[in-house]
Formats: sequence, C-alpha cells, structure tokens
Amino acid sequence: MSTPPPWTLRRTPLDWVSDDPHLSGAFAPVGPEIDAEDLEVVAGRIPPALRGTYMRNGPNPEFKPISYTYPFDGDGMIHAVRFEDGRARYRNRFVRTRALTVERRAGRAVYGGIMHPVPVDPTLVGEDGQKGPYKIGAYINVLRHAGQILALNEASPAYAMTAELETLGEWCPGTEQPISIGAHNRRHPRTGSLFGISYAVTMPLVDVHEIGADGRRLRSFPVPLAAPSMIHDFVLTERHLVLLVGPAIFDAAAAAEGKPFLQWRPEIGTRIGVVPLDGGAVRWMQIEPFFVFHFANGFERGGEIVLDYVRHAALSLGPTSGPRVPPRLHRLVLDLAGGPVRDAALVEFGAEFPRVNDLRETQPTRFVYLPTRSASLAQRDLPTGSFNTLVKVDCETGATWRHDFGNRVIGEAVFIPDGGEAEDAGYLATYAFEGASGRSDLVLLHASDLAAEPAAVIRMPQRVPQGLHGNWIPAA
Repeated sequence: MSTPPPWTLRRTPLDWVSDDPHLSGAFAPVGPEIDAEDLEVVAGRIPPALRGTYMRNGPNPEFKPISYTYPFDGDGMIHAVRFEDGRARYRNRFVRTRALTVERRAGRAVYGGIMHPVPVDPTLVGEDGQKGPYKIGAYINVLRHAGQILALNEASPAYAMTAELETLGEWCPGTEQPISIGAHNRRHPRTGSLFGISYAVTMPLVDVHEIGADGRRLRSFPVPLAAPSMIHDFVLTERHLVLLVGPAIFDAAAAAEGKPFLQWRPEIGTRIGVVPLDGGAVRWMQIEPFFVFHFANGFERGGEIVLDYVRHAALSLGPTSGPRVPPRLHRLVLDLAGGPVRDAALVEFGAEFPRVNDLRETQPTRFVYLPTRSASLAQRDLPTGSFNTLVKVDCETGATWRHDFGNRVIGEAVFIPDGGEAEDAGYLATYAFEGASGRSDLVLLHASDLAAEPAAVIRMPQRVPQGLHGNWIPAA
C-alpha cells in the first residue's frame, strides 16, 4: 500500500449547497469529521452484550460536483458507531482516495461523473492523484476481511482502513499492485475466502477474484461477456458464482457524442451466467431484459440455485417518460439440470437494499429485510432511495411484518446477530433522519419482532446523510 499524504481532519461544515435532490435534504453531505463518546440513548437501552461496530459508507462529496448521478458518483465517508458495555461512541471520516487528494489540493471539484466524464488537467493530478476523467471514490460499501477494514467502490481499487477509520492506502491483497474489485463481495461458507468481481468499462469481460481467509489473493480469472456491462452485485453458493448481466452497456462512442457513457439496451436482454467454482465451463441462459443492483442472498437447494433479489424493469438513466415500475423483491430459481428459469415477485410494493442475516449468506435463508416507502412519509418530491418503513419478508410463505418510522427517512438495515440459533435472532440497525429537526438517530429493531418498540434509539451527534451500504464488524 502506498503511503497516504498528510491529512488534516475537516472540522467545518461544507460551504456549498445544491438543488440536486440527491445532494440535498436527507442526502445532503456533511463536512465535519468528529468523535463523540457516550451517545445519548433516547429510547430503550443498548443491549449490554453487544460488542462491535456498525459501519456504513456513503457518497458524501466534499466539493460541489461538476457532474453527479446517484448512486454512481461520490467520495466516501464512513460513519461508525462502536458498542461496548451498553454504551456507544461515534466517529466519521472521509476516505482519503487519490481523487479526493487531488481535489483538496485544488480546493474544488475537478472530475466529472460516470455519466459525463470531464478531462482533468495533468498538472493537478501529480504523482499521487487519480488521472480521471471521472472520479473514482470509495463510497459504496465497507466491510472487514482478514482483519482489514475495506472501503469499496465500483470496479476499482478498494482502500484499506484502520479500525479507527484512518486511510492506509489502496488495498493490495498479497499483490504488488492494487486490484480492482466491486462493491459487493461474498464469503465462501466452507473456505472463508472472499469472492469479488470487477467489470471492465472498455472490454466485454468481468474478472473474478478469490481472496483467501488470510487476506491474500488465491486466484483471478476472467469471464467473457457479450458487451462491456455494469454488474453491481452477484451471488455466491458453495459450488457456483452466478452473474445476472442486464443490458446496461458502457458505450464509448455514445460518450464521445455527449451522450451518457452508460446506455440501457433492452434489445440485448438479460443473460444469466452460472460459473462453476471448480473451473468448469460457464453456462449461460437468456431471459427478458431487467436490471439488478442488489441480491439479498443466493443458495443451492435440491439441484437448484435460488436467488432472492430486487428486480428493476430497467436501469433508469435520468428522467423517464410514462409510468415507472418500482423495483420489487423477486425470487429466481435456476434448474441446474437444464429446466426453465422460474421468476416471481415476492411482494407487490417497491423496495431496495435487501439484506439477510449475514451469518447465513450463501446458505438457505427464509427472511429478507428491506426498506420501502409508506404514506406516512409526508415529505414531497423525495428522490429515489427515500424510504421510511422497514419490512421483513418470509420468502417461503410471503408473510410480511413492518416497522413504520412515520415522517422519517431510513436506509438499508444491517443485521446484528445476538448469539441465538434462530435465523432472525438479532437486531436490525438503520439510521433514521427527521427533516423538521435535522436530527439523525441510529435505531436498533428486534429482527424477530419488527412491530415491537425499538431495542434502542441512539441520538447521533450530527446528521448522518442517506448513504449506501454498511456491515456489522464484531469485536475481535
């Protein structure tokens, strides 16, 4: 890892505002990097046995962007709440990426976005900067593997962080140079290896990486595609890796004409690739066009692979005409003997950011937890990614349970196990933002009983913007 440049914590608010709905209101980024001890518990109590840290990442651009398309652009800010002995403390830090290093030197945004790249003056980049033409942040996810905290982006190098959120530099997993890896990575249930993917924006392939339980890369291999495609997430089972490749295509010629770099081409359809982990040939299946940002889980059962995921009718790139079909939780079943693909909606309401009990990832799961929006969210003209109700879905029976936060905006819910044997033995952690007061709370719900009063409501010392993904990091 390269040595990071000298860095001063930001203590002041940002000096800009935006009318972009994904840069204002609940989504508005914050500037101060702070530490706070003994957070106030305004309802319930923190479970005394809870030991570990809930970390969540988000875009949070420090300088007003030249081009910004949610959720494809950003810098990266990690918010961490550490629990021990019934108490909680908070810390947040920017991820010190190469791109942010350049912009801090310039004192302004210099990069374009993924949809509208902008060339960067080489004199601004220097030896430690990122060349461009769009910013490569580290803002989508944060996890721990082999004792190392990793801030993750999309098909680019991850950044290694300390437990106290100091940036160490680009992650080299036993390699001489950083490797490109995606935002969503999954552990093998038997070996403990971390599997990740990285697509190419100029070539029709995706690279698969296996990082051993010791944090060193074991192997990498390419999977050829029909066209350069965006693949945000994937499924891992004990014997297979599964890719759902929607027709979201990177088109350099379109970008040269001033059109979006990422194009939706429904005539191509969606392809499903089943990749044997033992090195066998990839099996491809063709189905109707749709797009997947996130899988809840995937597993093998009785000669089939079961995938629970959120299905988007299309990848919406800017304003669309006509009625928009909301993304919905689906279950897709692949018959490994060659039978037809089966796919059905599990719920009729729109939702995103599905999660399961991570201890059971790649193994059969019944419950999925995901946020949706109800009529009690009274704020108007809210952008995509605005939710106020957490739903627990039984994927076997279709039963649902809800916790409505009223006129507060929530995000993804991360499962925190409590040591019990049941699949839903634990808590669900999510931030809740109240627009009228500008306050954010971290709420712990009982995963086994969403209708119950929260286990704890913890007042944040500053507003926590709507972000993307996070994980529970158990105490070592």
